[in-house]
Amino acid sequence: MIMQTQNVDAHASLLETDPAEKVVSEEIPSKLKLRFNEPIEKDLATVTIYDWNAKPVFTGNPDEGGSDRTPLLEFSLPELKEGTYTVQWNVVSLDGHPIQGSYSFAAGEVTEGGAKSINSGDDHHTGPLIVARTVAEGLLLLGAGLFWFAWLAERKKFPSIDIIFGSGRRFGGALIILGTLAEIITYTISLPSGLMQTVFHGRWDILLQFPFMLMVAAQLVFLIFLFIPGMVRGWYLFMWFALAAVPAFGGHVWGMENTTLALVLRVIHQLSIALWLGALCYVIFLLIWQRKQNTKVDWKEFRPFFVYKMMAATGLVVVSGVLMVFLQTEWLTVITDWMTWSALLLSKIVLTILMLSLALYQTRKWKKRGTFTTFRFIRAEWITGLIIILIGVWMSQTAYPISAKSYNDTLVSGQAKVEVYINQLKVGDQQMNLNVPDINGESPEEVEVTISTSDQAMQSGPITTEEGDSGNYQAELSFSMSGTWCLVIHVAYPGGEKKEWTAEVFVVGEGTGS
Repeated sequence: MIMQTQNVDAHASLLETDPAEKVVSEEIPSKLKLRFNEPIEKDLATVTIYDWNAKPVFTGNPDEGGSDRTPLLEFSLPELKEGTYTVQWNVVSLDGHPIQGSYSFAAGEVTEGGAKSINSGDDHHTGPLIVARTVAEGLLLLGAGLFWFAWLAERKKFPSIDIIFGSGRRFGGALIILGTLAEIITYTISLPSGLMQTVFHGRWDILLQFPFMLMVAAQLVFLIFLFIPGMVRGWYLFMWFALAAVPAFGGHVWGMENTTLALVLRVIHQLSIALWLGALCYVIFLLIWQRKQNTKVDWKEFRPFFVYKMMAATGLVVVSGVLMVFLQTEWLTVITDWMTWSALLLSKIVLTILMLSLALYQTRKWKKRGTFTTFRFIRAEWITGLIIILIGVWMSQTAYPISAKSYNDTLVSGQAKVEVYINQLKVGDQQMNLNVPDINGESPEEVEVTISTSDQAMQSGPITTEEGDSGNYQAELSFSMSGTWCLVIHVAYPGGEKKEWTAEVFVVGEGTGS
C-alpha cells in the first residue's frame, strides 16, 4: 500500500512510502520503498527502523543496482515480527541540504510504544551556521573593502593601510581564518556522517551537489593565496576581490532561472557592500590614528574623494539589491505572501535607508564645518552595515515567496500548430490546456503528454488527456521539483499519422536557502 503526501518544496520531500504511514498491513513487508520528489544520492541515504520498544531492528543504505541517483529508494528488510515500527530516514537534497524525517506503520497488528519521531528539516543547524557565516563573510567583505579603499586612498597620497592599521593587520587576518574555519565546521556538522567516507571511496562527483561546500573550499584556497608573502600589490588586490565575490555563489542563486544574471548581480552587490563598509572602516581607523599620532588629516581634500566613492558604492548596492529581488520574486508577492524572508527584506531596506540618512547627515555637516567631527555617526553607520550583512546571510538561509508564471505558447511541428496554456509553472499538480488541430479534416484519436526533467531523472507519463469542446484537451501535470522540465505532446490521428510537439518550461518551487 502506498502513502501520498502533499508537502512539496525545493528541498527533497517524501512523496510516497510503502508500507504506508499509519496503516496496518496484512502481510509483514520484506521491502521498504521511499519515493521522493527529486533524485536522491543512494550513497548518502540511510534509514533506521525501530520496533515498539524503540530498539533498532534495521539500519542500512538502499539496495544496490540501477542508477546512483534515483527518486525511488528500496531497502531489503530482515524478517520482522508483527507490531508497530518507526522509520527514520536521512537523505541529501539536490541543493546539498541534509533532510530527515520519520513515520510509523504496523505489520500484522498494532502494538503499544514506539520510537520518538523526529521532525523533518534541518532547522537545528540553521542558527549556528547563520552566525558562523555572518562572522566569516562580514570579515571578508570588511577586509576586502578596507584593502581596496586604502589602496585607492594611498594613490591619492592619503595614509596607507600599513600606516593606520599597523600590526592590527595580523590580528584581522587571524580573525578571518578563524571565522572561515568556524563556517566550515558548522556546515560540516550538518552534513551526513558518511559523506566524506563516500567521497574518499571515489565518489568525488558528490561534492558537486554541495555548492556551499565548494564555495567555502574556494574561500579557503583564496585565503591561503592571500597570505603568501612578497607578492605584487595586484596579487593581493585580486585575492581580496575573489574573497568578497565568493559568498555570492551560495544561497538561493542556484535555484533561479537566470543563474548567470543572478550571479553577476550578487557579485556586484557583495563588492559594493564591501567597498561601502571598507570606506567607513578606513575613516574610523583614520580618526583613531589621527588622535594617537596627534596629527592632522586634510579632511577638506579627503571629502570629495570619500564622498564620490561612497555614492558609487551605495548606488550599486541599492540598484543591484532591487534587481536581485525582481529575479527571485515580485514585490507584490513579497507583500501578499508575507513570510520571514519578507520581514527580513523589509528590515534590510529600512536599515539601508538609515545608513543613507546617516551618510547624508555626515556629508552635509562635513561640508559645512570643513572637517570630520561625526565619529559616533559613522560608527553607527558601520555597525548598521554589519547588521545588514547578518540579515543578508539569514535571508540566504530562509525560504522566500515565489511568484509563479503562467505559460501560454503556440508550438509548431511541420505545418501543424498546438496552443498550450498552463496557469502556474510551480511545483505541484497543475492543469494544462491544449488546443490541438485537425489534420486533413481528421480529429485526433489520442492525445498524450509526457513530462520529464532536463536530465531525465524525473519522468511522468504518458499522461492521457480529457477531450473538451472544439479541439480542447486537458491534462493534469504533476511537477514534483523545481527546475527545467521538458513537455512532449503526442497526438495520434486516424490512418496512423502521428504528430509530436516539444517545449521546455522552468518550474519554480518554494524558494529555499543553501
